[in-house]
Amino acid sequence: MSSAYKYNPNDFRDVLGLSGELAMFYRLHEDYHRDKTQNNRFALEKHGRDLFFTIKHRSIEGAIAAVTAYEIREYMEDLLSVD
Repeated sequence: MSSAYKYNPNDFRDVLGLSGELAMFYRLHEDYHRDKTQNNRFALEKHGRDLFFTIKHRSIEGAIAAVTAYEIREYMEDLLSVD
């Protein structure tokens, strides 16, 4: 995984599920940009939706600040919108 991402999964290793989900999102993002197939795009978008809800739930629980959750979701959307 590239270290060029704004949010490092290791920074969230104490937040239930977030570190692994974020790392998987980045891997799928890199896979898609390496090979822009419909299957890779579908996997990336599906995992993006899953990650969105993981972030939302951890924010509701208070595991991450609402502002941080919003910023991560915005960043994810930016990554998904770049082709």
